[in-house]
Amino acid sequence: MMVIPHQTASAGQRVTTSGSMLYEGGVDYFRSQFCQPLLHADFVPTTDVPFRVTARLGIVEDHRSLRLYCTPGILRRRGGLGLPASAHSLVIATGNSCALLIKDQTVRLKPGAAVVLDGSCDFDLVLEKDAGRSCLLDWLHITQGAAAVFPGLEAVAVINSEAITTYIRFHNELMTSDQGTELTSIPEVPSFNHLVEIIRAYLLGMARSRPHHKDRLLHEQIRLHITENLSSRELSPESIARHFEISPRKLYGLFERMGVSLRETIITMRLEAAHRDLEQGTKKVATILLDYGFSNASTFYRLYKKHFGRPPRSRRGKVARGNRSDASPANGQ
Repeated sequence: MMVIPHQTASAGQRVTTSGSMLYEGGVDYFRSQFCQPLLHADFVPTTDVPFRVTARLGIVEDHRSLRLYCTPGILRRRGGLGLPASAHSLVIATGNSCALLIKDQTVRLKPGAAVVLDGSCDFDLVLEKDAGRSCLLDWLHITQGAAAVFPGLEAVAVINSEAITTYIRFHNELMTSDQGTELTSIPEVPSFNHLVEIIRAYLLGMARSRPHHKDRLLHEQIRLHITENLSSRELSPESIARHFEISPRKLYGLFERMGVSLRETIITMRLEAAHRDLEQGTKKVATILLDYGFSNASTFYRLYKKHFGRPPRSRRGKVARGNRSDASPANGQ
């Protein structure tokens, strides 16, 4: 169990605390006593492996640094979870492959990537276990709104800089020194200011190379076209390129610049459409798979579980299972 000590401070004094906890067993305590009050998030395990977490926490004034080693699961952030959160920004560095679902986007994060988030946004962070390792997450909660700290940030920005990710981890190690099972006061450590300046400079550099407005408009038009033709067997990268009178190379490049590949965009949109049909329970599973271009039930089952963190279920609670042989989804997926 981890206990955060109550401290009072005179005006202008920095209150700095740090500590750690090791917890094994049911996930309810971790959710109610750690995730909700500190992360304003819920945690949903995605494996049958017994739950285990090692968590380290550091607090400087109201800023928070957290380092988590845990079993795979989904950190689900929604407004209203935990104590009311004032305006803030988040910087998250991952040690494993992750998927970030935010504002109708799915952003794939490779091990060692980092993201900057507007703290007011709801999102799901799917933590995936790599071979032989628990999930590692460094989480920085900066008590300043994104508009003030990172001007121009549009909900989320991915940091593909190994140097910055390394600096984030080093900063978190300083902030979260292991002081045992109870938090104790430690000497003042470097503030967040320098780290924020580094990230802000990186994001400004990204802003100069952001896609032109015309590219963003074309991207939205293509996504709308895909949505309207999800059930068409003719939907493919080639058919999309012909429809918009651009080359396949330009089409692929456009989606890469937007941060999510065309292939992954189509798969995600088809999975979400299939999910809606499953929830309604008006169609057979086999019909839904054919409607959205999944030629093999096993492939659909695997992709669905990876995206939503649980097996597909119809409204009546039946798990969608099929031939366990693996094949790629149809039409360019």
